[in-house]
Amino acid sequence: MIETGRLRLRRWDNSDIHQIHLLLADPDVMQFSENGALSESDQITWLQRATTQQPKSALPDCLAIERKQDSRMFGYVSLIKDLSRVQSGDVEIGLRLMKSVWGRGYATEAAHRLI
Repeated sequence: MIETGRLRLRRWDNSDIHQIHLLLADPDVMQFSENGALSESDQITWLQRATTQQPKSALPDCLAIERKQDSRMFGYVSLIKDLSRVQSGDVEIGLRLMKSVWGRGYATEAAHRLI
């Protein structure tokens, strides 16, 4: 787990499923995604990929973001190593946040801490 002043960046758990559904199905949140809002079956595939077990010593490629204040998960931050999008040895930071928390500096705070 990684912490900031207001946030926890953590591994996924089963209690995140409902929030992930709301996030990935929202057309506004997903407007810059290659595929737009995801269907329920695509969400399951996405979540399986995001939660693939990695060694505990390794940082997962995708971390849930939650507020410390109320432990509410509202998005994710990811490190993308897709060579069709970045050069070898580089990573791209990806973020998706629920609209209800846009404009509060959470994306910047999570990205700064992850770097």
